[in-house]
Parts: sequence; C-alpha cells; structure tokens
Amino acid sequence: MFKPFENGTESHAIHDLTLENQEDCVSIYGNLQLTKDQAGLQAAKALQTYINAVVSALENEAHLPEKIDRQDEQEIENPFL
Repeated sequence: MFKPFENGTESHAIHDLTLENQEDCVSIYGNLQLTKDQAGLQAAKALQTYINAVVSALENEAHLPEKIDRQDEQEIENPFL
C-alpha cells in the first residue's frame, strides 16, 4: 500500500511512470499514455489512487507549512561517458 511521505525508499510504477516516495516529497516522473481502452482505464484509476493518497495525506497534515525549502539534487557526471 502506498503511504505518501512515510517511507523514504519506496517507489511505485504505472507502466513507465514512476512515483518515488520521500519523507518530504513525492516525485512523479516518466511517461504514461492513457489509451481509450480498458488498459487505459486501469492505468488512469491506478494513477488516481496514488494522487488521491497524496492529496489525503497533505490535507490530513496538522501543520502544513506554506512552502518547504528543498535542496536541488545535484547532477552526477556519468562515469560511463
């Protein structure tokens, strides 16, 4: 079960879309095509479940700050190039 902001090492995927859970952030990246078929409907519902969990966690937070300061992640030079 996806619990936003509770496990800093957890990630989930919907096809090529990744949701990465951190304690102060949920990162969403990748690619997801929602096709007009049953597979697209299933993918859309999965995405909706994750987003609803994030919204619920934020709404239930007792002291939600206006904005948090997060350090930008530093790019690491690719050692294979």
